[in-house]
Amino acid sequence: MTTVRSVAFASLCLLAAAAIVVPAARAQRNTADDWHQRDARTVAQQKIDPRVLAAIYHRRGDAKAHTVAAASQPSIQVDRHGRALVDVRAQIRPDLEKKFKALGGVVVSKSTTYDSIVGWMPLQTLERLAADPTVRAIEPAQ
Repeated sequence: MTTVRSVAFASLCLLAAAAIVVPAARAQRNTADDWHQRDARTVAQQKIDPRVLAAIYHRRGDAKAHTVAAASQPSIQVDRHGRALVDVRAQIRPDLEKKFKALGGVVVSKSTTYDSIVGWMPLQTLERLAADPTVRAIEPAQ
């Protein structure tokens, strides 16, 4: 009788341990798989063209920590002050122009027809500009 109880207790302990360990191992494996499949960029970073984003990471000095899909097109124009010539796609409003200038940008041209502001913008402030809800995309200017 004691042997049957001991075997039953051992079986119950093994079952309880398996119920805890197996789901935890699956969750850990799924998280690692999802990390590679999911885009790890923020919403603001997703609005920024990969070439511009790569230039931002390079300017910050953490380009090796972030991988951005390489584009076959030429790189972006960056001046000696660390400003990139970019095309900001957004509805042109005075408050957006004000924010563009406040973040250190210099407007080259703007078009309400094409919802576009072309200008020189410091690479390190582009993510803050992209976080604006009215901004749809930031691309290298042609």
